[in-house]
Amino acid sequence: MAEQQYFYDKQIRRYIQQFIRLFSGFSVQMGKDDTGLAQMQLVPVRYGDINRMAAHITRENSENIVNTVPFISCYVTNLAMAPELRTLPSHVDKVQVVEKKFDDTSGEYLNEPGNRYTIERHKPVTYMLSMNCDIWTSNTEQKLQLLEQILVLFNPTLDIRTSSNQFDWSSLSYVEMKNTNWSSRSVGSSIDDIIDVASVQFDMPVLINPPAKVKQQRLIHTIINQMYNLDDANLDNFKLDELFDKSTVEYTVVTFEDRKVKYEDGTLTLLTLTGSTLDSSGLALTWAEDLKKFGILRDGISQIRLRKSSDPEKTDNDIIGKLYEHPNDPGKLNVTIDETTLPTNTLTPITGVVNGKINYPGDGTVPTPVAGVRYLLMDSIPVSSNWNGLSTANKYDIVEFNGSSWFIAFDSVTLTATSQYCVNLTTLDQLEFKDGEWFNSYEAVYSAGFWRIYL
Repeated sequence: MAEQQYFYDKQIRRYIQQFIRLFSGFSVQMGKDDTGLAQMQLVPVRYGDINRMAAHITRENSENIVNTVPFISCYVTNLAMAPELRTLPSHVDKVQVVEKKFDDTSGEYLNEPGNRYTIERHKPVTYMLSMNCDIWTSNTEQKLQLLEQILVLFNPTLDIRTSSNQFDWSSLSYVEMKNTNWSSRSVGSSIDDIIDVASVQFDMPVLINPPAKVKQQRLIHTIINQMYNLDDANLDNFKLDELFDKSTVEYTVVTFEDRKVKYEDGTLTLLTLTGSTLDSSGLALTWAEDLKKFGILRDGISQIRLRKSSDPEKTDNDIIGKLYEHPNDPGKLNVTIDETTLPTNTLTPITGVVNGKINYPGDGTVPTPVAGVRYLLMDSIPVSSNWNGLSTANKYDIVEFNGSSWFIAFDSVTLTATSQYCVNLTTLDQLEFKDGEWFNSYEAVYSAGFWRIYL
C-alpha cells in the first residue's frame, strides 16, 4: 500500500475554538464597592471536562493556587457521522482565481492581474460534534447570572464562522442547544461542597474538507499572447529581454474561460457561463470592464472570431468580423461580418421564408411569382393547395417557380445527410441546413473557448 500523504489543517480544532469563544466575555456581579457601584468579575473560559478540571484543582501540580469560581469549561463529548447532512458526496467544484501581480523589486502587489489558478474542491465529509459547557459557580446567584446571559443566545441555534478564507465553502456552521443539567456535584469529595456545576449540551455540524487541488492555469484559451513577426536579429533581442522592433505587433488575443458571447442581428452580447447578462453580484456585464486589463478596443480594427469548428483549437472555419462600440448598451458590441469568411454557399439564394400552410402566392402576403422565385417553407404545404403545380411539400423544403408552376428545388427529407448553405435575399443572412433543420449559419451563442477577440 502506498504511503498516505500527510495533511492537517486543524479543522476540528477551529470548530472547538469558535465554540469556546462563544462563552468568553461573560461577567457576574460580585457585590458593591464603597461607593455603591456594582463590582463585576470577568468569568474565564477554558477547555477541559469536569473530571480534568476536578483533578487540576485537587492536584495543584501546575499552580500553587486553587482555581477560583466562577469559571466556564468546554469539552467534547462525542463526534459522530451525520449522513442526514450529506449532499452530493462525489461533487467536485472548480473556481477560477486571479491573483494580483507581485513586484519582487518593490515587494508590493500591483494593480494588474498576475498568475491565474484553478481551485478544485471536493465535497467535505459531514459529522456532528457534541460539546458540553460546564458552568462552575459557588452560589445560585452566580449560576443564574451566567445562565441567563448564555441561554438567551440560543433559540435554539447560533451561527458561527470557522474561517475567513473566501474559498472555504464550509466555513459557516451553527451551534444548537440540546439540553441542560441544572446541577452536578460529581466532581469529587475532595472539592469543597459549595462548588456547583451546571451543564449545557450542544450539537454542532462539522464539515471536514479533504485537501483542495490548486493548479496554475496554462491552457491556451486562458493565456493572453502578444504576437510579433520578428527576424533573426530581433528574435535574439527578444529572447535576451532587450529592445526589439515592436512595429510588427499584430494583436493581443483575448478570450475568457468564464464568459460566453451571443451574436445576433449584428451585435455581440457578453454573457456568463449560465447565459446571464449579470455577474455574480447582480451587476450588468460590460465589455469595457472585462477588457480593460488586456487593452483597448479599437473601432474598426479589433476583431471577433467566432469558431464554427467543434474543436476549439481549429481555426479553419472561423467567422471574422470587425468590432465597434455599441452606442447605447455597454454590454454589447456592434459587428460587421467579413462575408468572405462565411461558409461557401451551396444552393441558389432564396427570395424569402414563408409558412406554406398559411400563406400562398397571391394571398396578399406572397407576391404573384415570376420565374426564378424561391421560397423556404417553415411549414408543410397541405394537399390540394393553392401552390400551382405542387400537390404537397414538406417543412424545410425549398420551392421554386419556373414561370408556369411550382416545383420542389430542395428536398429536406432526402438530403438530411449533407450540410447546405444559401443566402436569404430578403434579410441578406446566410442560412445553414444541418441535421434536417434550417438556421442562421452564424447567429448563435458561442461557449467559452469558441470565440476570440483580437484587440
